[in-house]
Amino acid sequence: MKFGSSDEHDKTDVRKGSDDNDNNVSIKEKEGNSAADASLNESIGTSEIPQKTSKRKGQPTKLDPEKAGIPGFSYSRHDDEDSNACIQNISNDHCEDSEEEEDESEHQAAILASLLDKMADFLRSPLCKSIIVLAGAGMSVSSGIPDFRSAGVGLYDTLQAELLTASELERQLIAEDPTLALDKGMFLRNPLPMLELKRDFILGTQESRWKATLAHRFVEMLHTKLGKLTRLYTQNIDGLELQCKGLPKEKVVNVHGSMGRAACELCEAEVDFDEFCAKIRSVCEACGRPTVKPTIVLFRGSMPKEFHDKTAEDLIDCDLLIIMGTSLTVSPANSLVYRIPPTCLRLVINNQRVGRMLGIDYSESSIRDVFAHGHSDAMCLDLIDKLGWLDDLAAIIEELPESNVSLLRKRLAQKAISS
Repeated sequence: MKFGSSDEHDKTDVRKGSDDNDNNVSIKEKEGNSAADASLNESIGTSEIPQKTSKRKGQPTKLDPEKAGIPGFSYSRHDDEDSNACIQNISNDHCEDSEEEEDESEHQAAILASLLDKMADFLRSPLCKSIIVLAGAGMSVSSGIPDFRSAGVGLYDTLQAELLTASELERQLIAEDPTLALDKGMFLRNPLPMLELKRDFILGTQESRWKATLAHRFVEMLHTKLGKLTRLYTQNIDGLELQCKGLPKEKVVNVHGSMGRAACELCEAEVDFDEFCAKIRSVCEACGRPTVKPTIVLFRGSMPKEFHDKTAEDLIDCDLLIIMGTSLTVSPANSLVYRIPPTCLRLVINNQRVGRMLGIDYSESSIRDVFAHGHSDAMCLDLIDKLGWLDDLAAIIEELPESNVSLLRKRLAQKAISS
């Protein structure tokens, strides 16, 4: 598909269970995981459903840089003091050294501006009618959400199993494998380890201790400003998208459940979240069992039926898939990458190239894949700026995480000087 046509982390490790919903499927690609993507937010996966045949036929034609609006370049924004942008040909593995970057900064800035301008134009154009976002831990990292897996500081490494309300055998098993505290079988046998382990996270979610990021707000604006957001598929369990009042709940699919909602693990009866938080350990009024918890998917638990239903409904007519802050190593969430129509463009916003094994093409001859190399918040702020939405963002600046507030204030100051 032409962008402007009228037709509209290095060894491979594959761990695969059976085809039922009681097994996790994880693909570790050559790219490896970033620290953010290694968090619990997107560590839980289950079995994959068959790909639904797209109604769209044929293969997209090669993108012409001028007609398509997207040149064969990716760009990278680094977190140095000057926030210099580094543009690189998508077939290269490394940016030029700092001296060459400085010499060519003006040229690079022009390419960067062109890339973002044309992507913004496509988002606004009638050719782009349906946008799907697939998000991972990188979307929430700037909020300060607790990290579960980082060595020495993550919750798993600092877990004191001997303090959990559990039998001696259960404590021993959890000490050997901390993930057992989040295992469905363990929860049904004794729900207390999971609830005690998650207590601070549960209450922090209720208190909005962590704030929705610039990346969350960008997705919200795809709905409120453009009306083109078909769905946000988030692998994160943090519930931060609930703070985006302009983003209807029906626009969000929590692939691995949400810490911001509660239900019975057995009968699935929903429970008022505030009431659940007041008790933490609640007895389900529907079935009488002490199995109420946040709706997160436990290890060996089943994927939400909503994921399968909505993907079958959404993917057929998708025009743009935005892949944001995810390692694309967990199935079936990563199946969105290859289940969309061949005419659908894919914009990857990430710190590293991901999804090669799933078909994403980072070569200069790529037909439909665009790579924006950098942090999700910085990239989304650039697009918000190009789309003319900075004033809307400034109106909710106090609702952003501190690091995002600094980014936005710096951008607003730059705009004031240039005007």
